[in-house]
Amino acid sequence: MIPRMDPAIARAQAYVDALAARCAADQQRPSRHYAPPSRWMNDPNGTIRHAGWYHAFYQLNPFGDGWGFMHWGHARSRDLLAWEHLPIALAPDVLAGEEHCYSGCIAADADGTPRLIYTSVPFADARPYEQWRASPLDPDLLAWKRDRTPLIGALTDRAARDPFVFRWHDRTLLVLGDGPRVALFEAEGGDLGRIVPRGTLWQAAPGEMQFAECPNVLVLPDDRLLLLLSPYRAVEWRLGTCDGATLSVQAQGLLDLHDSFYATNTLEDAAGRTVVLGWIRHFPAGRGWSGCLAFPRLLEVDGNGLRQRVHPAVEALCGKAVRWDGTPTVIGDGCRLQGRLRPGAHLTINGHELAWNGTQLSVDGGSWPLAAATLDLDAWIDRSVIEVFADGGRTVVTRVRVDDQADGRLRGEGAELSVSRLGLPSPCG
Repeated sequence: MIPRMDPAIARAQAYVDALAARCAADQQRPSRHYAPPSRWMNDPNGTIRHAGWYHAFYQLNPFGDGWGFMHWGHARSRDLLAWEHLPIALAPDVLAGEEHCYSGCIAADADGTPRLIYTSVPFADARPYEQWRASPLDPDLLAWKRDRTPLIGALTDRAARDPFVFRWHDRTLLVLGDGPRVALFEAEGGDLGRIVPRGTLWQAAPGEMQFAECPNVLVLPDDRLLLLLSPYRAVEWRLGTCDGATLSVQAQGLLDLHDSFYATNTLEDAAGRTVVLGWIRHFPAGRGWSGCLAFPRLLEVDGNGLRQRVHPAVEALCGKAVRWDGTPTVIGDGCRLQGRLRPGAHLTINGHELAWNGTQLSVDGGSWPLAAATLDLDAWIDRSVIEVFADGGRTVVTRVRVDDQADGRLRGEGAELSVSRLGLPSPCG
């Protein structure tokens, strides 16, 4: 039985639905990446596979296409590709003095029940941010009941936020950003209502970063830990060993070279692989919508670095691959480019610009060092979004370029490519 919708959520949902048709008609709005029907979205939250469905909750402003009034939006998918819009899951509890429902996660409690843990933000900084828990009122995770008792006491930073639960050595651990450090906690006996401090998992050097937003911890097959951070710039990673309390970093780098990709979260797919989701941002204001989810990614440790690739589920979008002969070719508003670039290569793809001179990779105006004799390329274009995976996935760049004059053509030189047009996801069911 579907629970009766909370009046505050019903009101917010009506604002989202009101602009859905207008936003769907926008030819620069990504159509293969998930986005809410309208309005602003940011961080993916509460990403989980439950009862045969992948769930993605996310930060949502239902009242405008800019940041504010943070709610939790909700979508689900059978295949990580076609997503079904669901009613808003969480609205600020105004009567309890709550202005925003900030980011967090969903994890199974000791009895197997999914629990939502998020950061409760008060009006006018009336109290420090608090980490609140909520429990589902139905098996489809459509409605939630809060427990307003803070799970964690006061921390160093009044704005400590973004709880993330992971499991390691039969322990249920939780991290969150506390200024420039990643605070570590443990759920005693796996009980997410009994969270106790365990110190600092990782601490930034003085001046290294202002705030360790959206910390995620991935446990690797060799028992090392991979820490992902979104420190007000491009997403960073730290790889190392852990003695049960502290991460000893062995290597570090950028997950994506541009900060258009931000605020990661993770889930486990049906094959047991860890999938990374992220928010694509920097769309222009005034269109009634802003933000989408990046295509889901798989990560692989490669020596002291990482390799990334788009999750295989997304390949179902691809039509037959056709060899590009170098002449201007109509490819439509979505395609996948696979092949090699030679030094001096320059491409324009539906308004996006991609170039490589042998030492620098350039995507939509940004340039990054990348030297090689030839460069392999796997680029995904969905209208205003481009996600570039180069050098075997060791170099990844996500960019946004909204160009209402884009003509759907591929032009350029210096490349040996096959082109697959992207269809639309099948209806979710």
